[in-house]
Amino acid sequence: MTSFWDNLRRRYLQGNIAVKLIYVNVAVYLLQALFLTLCRLLGLNAGLWLLWLELPAQWSDFIVRPWSLLTYMFMHGSLMHLFFNMLWLYVFGRYFLQKFDTRQFLAVYLAGGLTGGIFYMVGYNVFPYYAPYLSTALLSGASAAILAITLTVAVYRPEEELMLMFLGRLKMKWLAVIMIVIDLLSLTGGNGGGSLAHLGGAVLGILAGLYLKSRWQGRLHIDRKRSTGRQARTRKYHRSTEERTVDIDQAYRDRRRREEDRRDAILDKIKASGYDSLTAEEKKFLFDSGK
Repeated sequence: MTSFWDNLRRRYLQGNIAVKLIYVNVAVYLLQALFLTLCRLLGLNAGLWLLWLELPAQWSDFIVRPWSLLTYMFMHGSLMHLFFNMLWLYVFGRYFLQKFDTRQFLAVYLAGGLTGGIFYMVGYNVFPYYAPYLSTALLSGASAAILAITLTVAVYRPEEELMLMFLGRLKMKWLAVIMIVIDLLSLTGGNGGGSLAHLGGAVLGILAGLYLKSRWQGRLHIDRKRSTGRQARTRKYHRSTEERTVDIDQAYRDRRRREEDRRDAILDKIKASGYDSLTAEEKKFLFDSGK
């Protein structure tokens, strides 16, 4: 009989990058909770150790632990903090991976977290409102990284709808607006530092979405240009002993012609019914053919 750990390991290995990150974040939280419990039992101050993994707002503290700009996004202050972040990561991770690959996901996720951390530190050192809290403020959580993923999807496919509890169907673009407005209004609230980080992740997500969208549109334009200007090509070569030409690889040319015909049909379908009318297999074929 397969053990619990074997099942867990299999699910981790078979999961996409979003699922793997959920496993990592949960594992880190469990280790963090276990460490805190042991320290309390032994009468030790666990907070002094964990401070080295959370992101400080003060530059002088950050200089002695620069790795905290990365490690903070894997630390969570409570079980509810972890739960809602991982739920958000799971939902929007699936949306993201319908359009992009693992490498792009990881790049946006980490860049969003780093940008959020920088926004947090800069905000605390620039705005006088945060001055009384500067020496003690610490940042933890994956929210900025997850918001970068969310905003990338919202910018790339703004008209796409998702179903939200209590709100019903909502377009991605309006969800993005709501999230940004909430964080702007929360800058002077109890989690002002978190809101600064969220806005940093949102900015990164917007830029990433615009960049990926421009790449897609450019690729689509090139494909259309190729399809309209396509001409039959026959590869020939001259044998040294005879001045005659022969086909190099008829099978290759036939396959290329079939692929181009299929791409033309998909582009026509996009023109007539929009990108969302494509099947998952057609989207994959179009993406692979543009590489």
